[in-house]
Parts: sequence; structure tokens; C-alpha cells
Amino acid sequence: MDHPSEDDDSLDVRLARSFVQEARILSEFVCRVKEANGEVNALEFKKMQTIIVKYQEQGQLLEPHLEGIISPLMETLQNRVVEAGNVMDVDLSVVKKLCSIVHTLMTVCGYKTVVKFFPHQACDLEVTVSLLERCHQEVTVSSILKEESTGDWETKCTLLLWLSILVLIPFDMASVDTALADCSDSSSKSNIPPLVQKIINICKDYLQSPGPVREMSGVLLSRLLTRPDMRAALKDFVEWSREALRRTEDEAIKIFLIPGVVGVLAAIYKVGGRDMLLDTTLPVWQVASQLATSSAANRSPLLRKLLIKLMQRVSLMHLPPRIATWRYTQSSRSLAQNLAAPTLKGENLFESDKDLNHVQPYGENESPEEEELDVPEIIEEVIEQLLTGLRDKDTVVRWSAAKGVGLVTGRLTLTLADEVVGSVLELFRPIEGDGAWHGGCLALAELARRGLLLPARLSAVVPVIIKALHYDVRKGPHSVGSHVRDAAAYVSWAFARAYSFDLMRDHFKQLAPALLTVACYDREVNCRRAAAAAFQEGVGRQGDFEHGIDIVNAADYFSLGTRSHAYCTVSVYIAQFEDYRLSLIDEILNVKISHWEKSLRELAAEALSLLVKYDPQYFESHVLETLVPWTLSGDLCQRHGATLGIAEVIRALHDCSFRLTAETEKRVAGIVPAIEKARLYRGKGGEIMRAAVSRLIECTAILGVPIPPKIQKVLHDSIDENLKHPNGDIQSCAVAALKAFIKGYLLSESAPTIARTTSKYLQILKGDANPAAQRGAALALGALPYYLLEPVWKDAVDVLCAAIRLKGNPADDDAETRVNAVRGLTSVSETLCYAEIKHVWKPSDNCTTPLRVVRDQVMKVLFHALDDYAIDNRGDVGSWVREAAMEGIERCTYLLCGIRDPSIQTSAHMNGSENLSNDVILSEAMGLQVVGGLAKQAVEKIDRVRDVAGRTLQRLLFNSEIPTACIPHKEELREIFSNDFTLNWAAPAISFPRLVQLLKFPGFRSFVLSGLVIAIGGLADSLGKVSGSALVDFLNGLDQSKTESRSEEDFCRNFDWLAVELGRVLVRYAGNDRGAIPTLKTIDILFGRGIFSASKPLSEQTAVDLLTLIRQELRGCKDVAKLLAVISILSHFASLEGLVRSQSVEQLLNFLFHRYPKVRKVCAEQLYLLLLQMGEQLVGDSAEAALEVIGETCWDGPIDGITADRDQLYGLFRVEPPPRQLLLPSKSRNARQLLASTLKDENESYSALVDAAGY
Repeated sequence: MDHPSEDDDSLDVRLARSFVQEARILSEFVCRVKEANGEVNALEFKKMQTIIVKYQEQGQLLEPHLEGIISPLMETLQNRVVEAGNVMDVDLSVVKKLCSIVHTLMTVCGYKTVVKFFPHQACDLEVTVSLLERCHQEVTVSSILKEESTGDWETKCTLLLWLSILVLIPFDMASVDTALADCSDSSSKSNIPPLVQKIINICKDYLQSPGPVREMSGVLLSRLLTRPDMRAALKDFVEWSREALRRTEDEAIKIFLIPGVVGVLAAIYKVGGRDMLLDTTLPVWQVASQLATSSAANRSPLLRKLLIKLMQRVSLMHLPPRIATWRYTQSSRSLAQNLAAPTLKGENLFESDKDLNHVQPYGENESPEEEELDVPEIIEEVIEQLLTGLRDKDTVVRWSAAKGVGLVTGRLTLTLADEVVGSVLELFRPIEGDGAWHGGCLALAELARRGLLLPARLSAVVPVIIKALHYDVRKGPHSVGSHVRDAAAYVSWAFARAYSFDLMRDHFKQLAPALLTVACYDREVNCRRAAAAAFQEGVGRQGDFEHGIDIVNAADYFSLGTRSHAYCTVSVYIAQFEDYRLSLIDEILNVKISHWEKSLRELAAEALSLLVKYDPQYFESHVLETLVPWTLSGDLCQRHGATLGIAEVIRALHDCSFRLTAETEKRVAGIVPAIEKARLYRGKGGEIMRAAVSRLIECTAILGVPIPPKIQKVLHDSIDENLKHPNGDIQSCAVAALKAFIKGYLLSESAPTIARTTSKYLQILKGDANPAAQRGAALALGALPYYLLEPVWKDAVDVLCAAIRLKGNPADDDAETRVNAVRGLTSVSETLCYAEIKHVWKPSDNCTTPLRVVRDQVMKVLFHALDDYAIDNRGDVGSWVREAAMEGIERCTYLLCGIRDPSIQTSAHMNGSENLSNDVILSEAMGLQVVGGLAKQAVEKIDRVRDVAGRTLQRLLFNSEIPTACIPHKEELREIFSNDFTLNWAAPAISFPRLVQLLKFPGFRSFVLSGLVIAIGGLADSLGKVSGSALVDFLNGLDQSKTESRSEEDFCRNFDWLAVELGRVLVRYAGNDRGAIPTLKTIDILFGRGIFSASKPLSEQTAVDLLTLIRQELRGCKDVAKLLAVISILSHFASLEGLVRSQSVEQLLNFLFHRYPKVRKVCAEQLYLLLLQMGEQLVGDSAEAALEVIGETCWDGPIDGITADRDQLYGLFRVEPPPRQLLLPSKSRNARQLLASTLKDENESYSALVDAAGY
């Protein structure tokens, strides 16, 4: 293919290749429409609409192709009308399809762009009006949903838009109106051609429509009524508009009619000339001013916006069009001229630019008579309305008012314009609301863009904008002001573009630090990006600011998208420049550290600590001096932020090797006792203060601040109190504080220290009735160092192991305690084993070492924790324990495998443990249990658990630092799991096809199947389908050539191994419906998918054993779901040969006399299907009789009425019926007991069957 050169003028070709992927499809569709004269299937039109709508966000990509699409479609529409001759004969279905495509393009690209390609011959005017009239008179029943649209309103919109360009023909409208020849009356309306009157009447009807036809009617009327020959029509329409706006009879019509009429008037005053409209302004202004104070305007933001537009355009009619010569312009607006005359940079149109703060009121060509412009009273009223609009509660109204202020001010004299600017500045008073501040910013931006905000005013405006950049007003649990800050950044951006560098040099030095603080530290991402854009504009337009380019590169659109990145990365980079450092520090210190949002205060404290390295002395002398008194503030936000800020700052000072003065250390050490003395833990905010205090204690201990023993005891007691708090985050902070506190202050292993720590926490974990205290004690034990654990280390391990086990009583089983106990046990194991490995361990007389305990006791407890499936009102809380157990197993595995390291073995020999490497290392059997336990969790039903298990297995298999040679089949497992750590193990479609491959290895089968059945037979239908398909696909594709012997090959081909493993799973879940029912459903699915089929039959003994286990599961069963699953399995077993068939049929016949009607009915249906498939094999020649008995018996009726039929079936199947007493309740029971037992069982009634059927 020949590619066009760079100089090729075929822009459409290049754009089609680059941007519009469906350009060829659209072109072919247009050709088919043109060739078929519009007779194309409606589905093709829908398909094209779908393609066009894809470009809704970037409609400009379609603009190069619009002419090639719209022109043929409109030409086809013209041809259809011409061929019909009479408009009434035109096929409207074709017209609607064509107009639907055009309207879709109008929606995507905008009507102003699309209308350029409409035909505009004068001969089309009358025809189009007639076609619109026919559509207007047609009554259609359509839905408001776009998918069900009949194309009616799309056609009206398209025809109205077409008329809006046709009415611009350069001829008198009377000359193209054929109806004038038949018109003989000379009424007052004789000056209005009938064609025009018809258009106006139709548009009047559409003005009360809520749809897009109202907007198109406004466009048409504004262009029609502003024609020079339409003065009479304009006058009549204005009179009609006044009456329409005054009508209040029909409230429903009024809601849509009033905005429509006001919108049309606003459009007319935008398009029309001053000489034509000036006489109509007074009545329109009167109606508009009255309407602005009405209840309708108060309820409708749209109406208020349109009224603002109308008022400002009415006022412009009273002011002569002029360009204010007093306005400021930044040299030439031509880039070429600016580049050609660089010496003129900053030149303006003032008579003298020596002193830019003293601007002369007149330009070179302005006369004093222009300064004495006679301003009508209406202008003052309009300006007052615009200033009121700047305070409006809706942004669209404020934005429209701001534009109006700019337009009207541009036509005023210098004195009056300055008064307007002064009135705008009054909006920034403290008593004004956020709406006024936002509207004022928008107005200042408009004035600056138009050169109407003179340089003399900048000294007063810039401080106001800086205040607006930091505008944030607390209102209840939130704050308002983000829109004000965003608008203030827009003003700064406008200033950078509007004024020269000489003017803005000093002002931008004030704005730049404020913009950067907003860019780094604002809560809202749009404000951060807006401030960065304003700073970038200033750097690019205003000249070479020091480090400006570097900052712009660092603070770009994407880097500021994440709040944490802006706070902790971008701000740290900018703070290296002294010009902006203090403003950043002060912003955090004075604003963000006391912010109303907790997460933002925490982030501000972290960001503050990252700035310490630039000036540690300033932080020690100023920041800490400011924050310390705030820790006792009555404002919760301030004292919480101050406490966190002090903690992070002193930690950062320690990292910088900066030593605090003795006085500062004393003040920091006294913060926590002062907080406790003031009882700031109580009441509102006590929880967040506890976490902050824990962090402060942690950082104080890390810093090593000298603390007297009395205060040490206070701090330790505070940590212990926080450990008992039920909030998990507070406990985590307390554990981190305890770890640092012990390392910093409790360095001795004396008996009192052990009693205050290890023994105390063990006692709490053993018998404290408070679950929260037990949770904290478990975590605290994991944080203790070796020398505090060593005296009672075995007791600590035993107590933690006991806390992990379920006690069987839901009231005593706390899931969070078990989770924390697992984590504490893992940490304690690591602490003790590292002490042993590093020959710090002191051997005892019983030769019990931590490594042996971890192998023989801890690992078994962690494996037991993988079977924690406890449930409470929060759901599967046992999953939290299983996740913690998986993490613990991974860490303990590394711990036990690590002693294979020769250096560690040498340390062990030095410690006297000669047989350690042979006796303690993780065996292959335990490695099998590790992988199997994790694999079981990786195939279960909870996505989060599967993800944790899959990633844990990946890390174990691909850990290069600690070899895990104990894992069997490690190389094969690596191929299955892959070293791609981006795999989403939570996605069933990714995880299950990989994990079912573990069934290749006999050692993993029991583990994998015990978890896989939960996913396949669980309640989640989508998960069951994916996991079941993965298992079936694996079994069907099992490579039998890899088996070692012929017997093993037969074993694999017949899937006896699978039946045996499923039987073991069933035994494992015996009596536990959580696992038994999914297992039964899985067996049923495998039968149904042909795994246990006639071509791959099970051996008779295997089938009988599996059936025996299933029948054992039925004993005492009252769960209907389980019974129905068993019935389905029995029907499959009945299709096999041998003893298993007779046993299955016998059990099915027994179910026909079950106590539950639904079970009897389903069982009879299964027997009926069996007889249809293999009746002769089951009952010989009696198949027809058996089918007749089953089909004619009401098995879900009373049980007494089916006894004879059931006994007859026993005879037909040649099965010995069981004793009667095994099927019916004992007659010796009391009738009341029988009634009570019946009422207790919700399924033993006919009503239960009806309910289950959905009737």
C-alpha cells in the first residue's frame, strides 16, 4: 500500500488511519444508504449509532469525516421528498432512520459543527416546513428510553436544525412563500408570511417540551426572528413571550415553558442587532426582573442561569458596541510580532508605561465625550443582578454571571468599570459564603482575561486570591471550599496569561508559594492539578523563575494524582528549594496538621517528618515549640495532629542524628502524662488519641529520650491500657510502642520486669474474661524480646497454642483472639529460634529446644488453624485465622529450612546441637503437608483467601534466599505456579486451571479435592461452573502415558483413584454439612459430565465402597438439599452393573416412603427416568407396569395413600421390602409427640412442597 507523504494534503486519509478505526465501515454504510435511497435495515442504523456514540468524549475525531457522512444522508433525505412529490406521501420510517443518524452526530460533535454540512437551497424551505408540520401532527406512542425510541424526536430536532440554516436565505421570506398568492386578507398579521407564522406556531408548541426539541426551537427562532424583514414577527413574539411568562394556570406546562421562552429570548438578544432589538428591551427587562424573584426561579437553576444570560444581553443593547481603549493589553496578540520585536515585551496601550500603577484613563484615540457616557438606569440594575448571581448557590449560575460581568464591564467607562471591580472585591469579605467567593474568583478571572482588571488593582487583588487558594470552611463532619480553591487557581492561571512579566514579577513571587502549597497539600485532586497548571503557566509565560522548570517537571498532572505521592514525594522535592520550603512547612503546621479529616492529619504528620532533613534546627526550635502546647488543645483535631506531628518529627530528627536539647526532651517526655492527667482519652476522640499517644511513646523510645522511672511506669501502663482496647488499630499501635519501649527502657531480665510483661500477658491470655484483653496480650507476647521470653518460653508457646484452638463454645471462641494468637505464636517462634540458631540459647535439662517445638508443636497447631471455619453474624470469620495461619506457616517453613545454611549449622554445632541438622530440619512429609494445606486454601470459595494462598505458594517455591528443598515435586510445582508474581490468584479462571494440575501427584490429591469440592458444590454458581469445568477438563485430558505400570494406568483410566479420594473427603466431612453437601454435589457433577461413565466405569468394589459411605451420610439426615443430591447420585449408580446397582435401586425405593413429600416426588421422577433409559435391565418385562405405577401415583400426597403402590414397585424391581417399622413412626408414640415432631420439621408437610415450588 502506498502511504501518503508528509506533504500530502489528504488530511482525511491520515486521520482515518490514525484515529477513527471504523472510518471504512461508516463510509461503506453511507454508500449503501445512498445506493438504496435510504431503504436499509434498521439494525444497520443502530449499529452505526453505536459506533458513533463511542466517540462521545472526543467528538473532534469525527469532524474530518462529517461532510462525507452528513452530505449523502441529507441528499438522500432530499431525494426521498422530491420523489414522493407530496410531503404526505413521504415514507416517514426512512426519514426517521436518516435523522436518527444525523441527530447522533449532533449529540457527539455538537449541532454547531453538524449544521455546517446541511444543504441550504431556498427551494428546500417550504418542503422542510411541511415535513416538520407532518411530524408535529403525527401522534406516536413511544418510550422515553433511548433503546426503544421510534426516532420521532430525533427527526424533529434534525428538521428544526435544518430550518435554522434555511431561514438565513438572502431573500425576503415573502418571496419564497407560495401561500401568499392565495392569501387575500389584510389583517394586522399580513406583514408576517404564512410560512413564517407556521414555523413560529410549531416552535411555540415545542418550547414547552422537556426534550432537546426545545433547544433546537430556540436556535431556529433566534435566527428567524432576527432577520431584517421579521420586525413585525419579532414584536408579536415578544408580546406572546410576556403573556406566556405571566401565565400560571397550568403548573406542569409552566415548569418547561418558562425556561424555553427565556432561553429563546436570550438567544435572540445574542444573535440580533442593537438597532432592531433596542425597542423591545424595556418590556423584556420588566418581565425578567419580576421572574428573577419568583418561586419558579428559586427552584430552577436552569431558569436562573437563562435569566442571567437574558439580563446581561438586554443590558448590552443599551450600551454602544465599543472596545474600551483603557483596557490593558500585553503587547501584541500576534506571536510573530512578539518574536520579531522582543524589545517590546511588556508594552501596553497606555499612553505612558513608566509607572504602571498610575494608569491614565484615556488612550490615544479616546475622547472625553466617551468618558462621559450616558449610562441608563437599567445598567445599574443589571449589574446588581449580576453581582447577586455571583452569590448564587449553583455553579452554572455563578459562571454565567461572571461572564456577564466581563461583557458589561467591557462597554463601560474607566470610572464605572473600576466601581464594578470594587463591587466584585466586596464578595471576598469574611461574612460572605463560599458561593460568593467562588463567583468572585470567576468574575476576576473573566475581567483579567479581557484586560479589564487594571494593573493598579493587582496589589489589592493578589492577597485576596491567596486567601481564596486556602479557603476551607468546616461544616459539621466535612468542609466546603474546594470549588473556591479551584477557581482561585484559575484566576492565577488567567493572571499569568494576561499580564506581562514586568507587572507580575513581584505578585507572582507571592502567588507561587501559595500555588505550590495547594498543588502539594490540597485534599482534592482537581485543586492540586489546577494549582500546578497555574504555576506551570506562570513559569512558561512570566519568565525564568529559579528552579521553575524542575518543579514543573516534578509536579505534573500524573504525579499529583495520588494524595500520598503529592504529600510524601512531590512536596519533599520542592522543599529542597529555600524559596518555597517555609511556605510548605507552615502550610502543614498551621493548616493540615489540624485538618478535620483523620487520614489527612496522619499523612500531614508523615509529610512534615520528611521535611526535617532540610532544616533540623528550625524544626527543633520552632515546629516542636509550636506543637507541644497544642497536644492539650480543646480541639480534638488539633491535639491529635500535634501529637502525631511531634512523634514523627522527633523520629525524623533521630534519623538525621540530631540531638534534642535537654529542655525539649523534658517537654516531650511530659506530653503523655499531661494528656492522661487531662483525661483526654475519655469522651469524643479518645480512640484516635490513644493511637497517637502509642505512636508518640514508640518514637520517644526510639529516640532514647531520658525518662524518670515514674514516668516510665506511666508510659508502660498507658501501653497496657491501649493493648486492652477493642479497636484493632489501637492494639497494633500499642504493640509497636511496646516493642520500642522495651528495647529503649526495659533492658534487664529481672524478675519484676518479667512479672510486669511476660507473666502478666500470659495470665491475661489464659483466663481474662475480656476478649479484647486477650487479643492484645497475644500480640504483646509476639513483641517481647528473647530475654523476657526465655524464662517461661515453653509456657508462652503452650498458652498461645491453646488460644488458637477452637473451644467448641461460640461464646468463648473469639476470632480476633485466634488471629492474634497465630501472629503472636509465629513471632515468638522466630524470636526463640533465632536465639537458638545464633547460639544465644541456654539449653535446659529436658533437651527441648525451640526448633524442635516449632517442628513438632507449632507447625501442627498452624495446620490445625487451616481448618478453622468458624462462622458468626459477620460471616466466615475463620477465614481471618486461616490467612494468618498461612502467613505463619510460610515464616516457620523458612525458619526450619534455614538451618540447612552451613553458617547456621556451624552455629548450631558451636552451641552443642550436633544432630540439629539431621533431627530438626523440615522433613519431606511436613513439606507435603505445607504445600497441601496451602493448596487446599487456594482452591476454596473465598477470593481473598485464594489470593493469599496462591501468592504464599509462589513465594515458597521461588524463594532464592532460603532454599525449600523439603517441598516434594518442587520443579514440577514451579512449572505449574510460574514465577509471574502478577498473576491474580483470586480470579477463578486463572487459579483453578493451574491448581487442579496438583491432582497429578498422589500426595496432594486429598488436600486439593477437600478444598475443590467446596468451590464446585458451593452456593456460588459462577465459581462452581469455573472450578467444575477446570476439574473436568483436567480429568479428560489426563496424560495416561506418564503412569509407571499397567495397573496404575488402569487405575488412572478408570478414575478409581478419584472415587477413593472423594470417599476420603466424604469421611473427613462426615456429619459436617458445610463439606458433605458440596462433596455430594461434586460427585453428582462428575457423573453428569461423564467422568464416571460406562466408557470409564469404576471397579465394582470402589463403587460399592463409595456408595456405602454415601449411605452412611444419610443416617439421621433431615437436610433436603443433601437428600436430593444423594438421590441424583443413586440414579447414576443405578446405571452401573453389579451389586452397586441393586443397592442403589433399593435405596431409591426406600426414599419413596420418605417423610418429606418433596423427597418422594424427586425420587419418583428419577426412577421414572431410569426406567425410560434402562427399564429392561432393571425390571425386565415389567418396565411398562413400573412406569405406569410411578406415573399414576401422587408421591407428594399423604403417605398412607402410597403404601400399596410402593409395595408393588418393590415386587416389580424384585427387591425385598424393609420392615414396616423402619419406614413409619412407631405407633406407640403419643399423638401429641407426633404432632410436635411434625411441627418442628419444616419440610415434613405438603405445604413445604408447595412453598418450594414457588406457588
